[in-house]
Amino acid sequence: MVGKVTPNDMLSASRLPAVCGMSQYRSPNDELLASIAAINGDELPNISNESMDWGNRLEPTILTEAAHRLGCHQLEINHEKPYFHDKWPISCSLDGTATGSMEEIVTDPERGIYVVGQPSIRLEGTGVLEAKLTAMDAEDVLPLYRGPIQLQAQMAITKASWGAIAVLYRGTELRIFLFAPHAETLDLIERTCKDFQDRLDRYKNTGGIDHYPAINPKDAARTFSDGSIDEPVTLDDYGTELAKLILENKQKISTLEEENQKAQTEIMNIMKSHTVAIAGNYQITWPQRSYKAQLAKIVPAKDAYTIRQSTLTIKGLK
Repeated sequence: MVGKVTPNDMLSASRLPAVCGMSQYRSPNDELLASIAAINGDELPNISNESMDWGNRLEPTILTEAAHRLGCHQLEINHEKPYFHDKWPISCSLDGTATGSMEEIVTDPERGIYVVGQPSIRLEGTGVLEAKLTAMDAEDVLPLYRGPIQLQAQMAITKASWGAIAVLYRGTELRIFLFAPHAETLDLIERTCKDFQDRLDRYKNTGGIDHYPAINPKDAARTFSDGSIDEPVTLDDYGTELAKLILENKQKISTLEEENQKAQTEIMNIMKSHTVAIAGNYQITWPQRSYKAQLAKIVPAKDAYTIRQSTLTIKGLK
């Protein structure tokens, strides 16, 4: 396992899902601001946890087994340098590469092999191997954020005619997802990385940040964290309709929550000391939760700080 080798001041294949709006954890603006920080010489935090550490340790084992099942040879797992596309502003690192056997591979669930997007794939030439470790249950279709978009970029950069994502589920089941280059996805990647680089170039030339549209309120609060302009901005009719919709939905949610609270209270009054109830086709549980005694703690001091709220306050004007 080789550590991070791709530069942070440009887009890399592993960051593509976030920039495409497909990540569960990061937004396009998160990645844009990270690259701008790198351009400014800021050191980005090294994110690591035990799950990632185990993934790194098991990566060679996962890749070796995947290459064996696919009948590949000349497995290479020590890629210590970044790779760059010859035309697009994007880089990648590689978990592994292997030489194919020229065999025509079809989906074979007994061997944990799944061909994606077509009936079969011929393993011709050198292919890209990507290893993943997850605590999720095994799946027949990979979500786009867990490798497929990244792999398409890796294949484009290395000019590979095939690639595979080997996923070890819960440490007990290995599944190998085989892909060929996909034209529509490659078009998306080309547009995305060029747009990302254009935003970086505008920042370099003007110092202004051309943000992506925020994808949720928390992303908006992080992206536009400098809430320093107190002068009101006038919204158009569309903004007025959105404000009205938010207030109406809040009232609906409040009403539904009140009804739920009343319904739960009625059931609790019937269950009394019982922890389980059967109501037709429903099983209702009302468990107890025990907490261990804890010593008194002194909360450490914190510096003062200001953050942008991720919720709006809306009220009618007279």
